[in-house]
Amino acid sequence: MTDISQLTSFAKLTSKSFHQQKNFIKKVLIGKVTHCPQCQHPLDIYLTDNGESSIRCKKRCTDIELDCS
Repeated sequence: MTDISQLTSFAKLTSKSFHQQKNFIKKVLIGKVTHCPQCQHPLDIYLTDNGESSIRCKKRCTDIELDCS
């Protein structure tokens, strides 16, 4: 049986990650230079002809797929 403290710890970790990604998206979309926490390269918006879009760094350490539908 899973320990409740493990579940609490996991919930905090996923919540922190969600909010960090949300802040990256907000900052990049308003034009602020935002850097990848891993490699420190700037995050950029990538759009494709088939409607897929993402915010990512050059090395793809950070790669956030956007749902624009």
